[in-house]
Amino acid sequence: MDRPEAVNGSLRVAGPFVFEATIPTASNFDGETPLTDELQDSSQDFTERMIEVLRASPVLHLDGGRTVQLSGIRRPAKTLWLSAEALAAPHPSTLPEGEGEKQDAVAILFGPEQGAIAEVAILEAWQEASAKQFNHLYVIGFAIEPKARQFVEDAGKIGLPATYVQATPDILMGDLLKNMRSSQIFSVCGHPDVRVDTVPVPDDGIKGQTYFEVQLRGLDVFDPVTMEVTSYENLGRSGLDVPAWFLDTDYNGLVFRVCQAFFPRTSAWDNLKRSLKADFDDSVWAHLAGDTSTPFMAGEHKQIAVKVIDDRGNELMVVRKLEEGR
Repeated sequence: MDRPEAVNGSLRVAGPFVFEATIPTASNFDGETPLTDELQDSSQDFTERMIEVLRASPVLHLDGGRTVQLSGIRRPAKTLWLSAEALAAPHPSTLPEGEGEKQDAVAILFGPEQGAIAEVAILEAWQEASAKQFNHLYVIGFAIEPKARQFVEDAGKIGLPATYVQATPDILMGDLLKNMRSSQIFSVCGHPDVRVDTVPVPDDGIKGQTYFEVQLRGLDVFDPVTMEVTSYENLGRSGLDVPAWFLDTDYNGLVFRVCQAFFPRTSAWDNLKRSLKADFDDSVWAHLAGDTSTPFMAGEHKQIAVKVIDDRGNELMVVRKLEEGR
């Protein structure tokens, strides 16, 4: 990748790059394969390290500069799935004048050190937190599976509300970086709000086939303090206010493949125009910086996935069945 073949007469837009990956650590979330003592010790060490990081930076950052302050963070006395428990309250600086501070007992689940949080892990922790009568469940991780994220979003409709909190990957660097109270180590992420529609066959399309179009309407952010969901629409914003979003037109549930990419909030297009030294229709640039996809046909798996990059650099993904298209 770092030694591309030279092609005279062609302009290279991307610079040299490489692909790197890590092997995920085994996780015993399904209860079928017992963990070895070594893996159990590793899991315990990671949980203790996450608790120490959370104690050093006990603030959960919400959209709009709001925060939730945690205190009394500790391991539960008896637990099967929960990682920690704490008291949560809105940050004093965000409370209305004259309103006293209210603290709720909350449960915390840490995801695996490597890999995404599975739905079954959240379900087990949610049931245990409900049985112990906690007021809220915070799921903290570096990544989360789409079905698991959907369960977190819907949990409040059937019982105990839950919130997914994105942990910065800087934590995995250990002592190389300082975790201060002012650092945004943990942030509550939004959920992409997308609309799937059926559209007429495009001019270059295949007659008789059904074509779909995806529109990113913004992000829905759940506020664990007010227990309300705030959408971009209510904030006077739209899908054009995100740094980047990507579309997989045939998501297989395992690997996200970028089929269409959009960068709405960027000034890089002017630089690219100058680098290409060519004239393109303005509609081309407007499309690349837009919130609506190019029409496409359904693939083998009959579902799409949309991944959004938010202001903090978090990756937020949602999956939709094409049968939901209107």
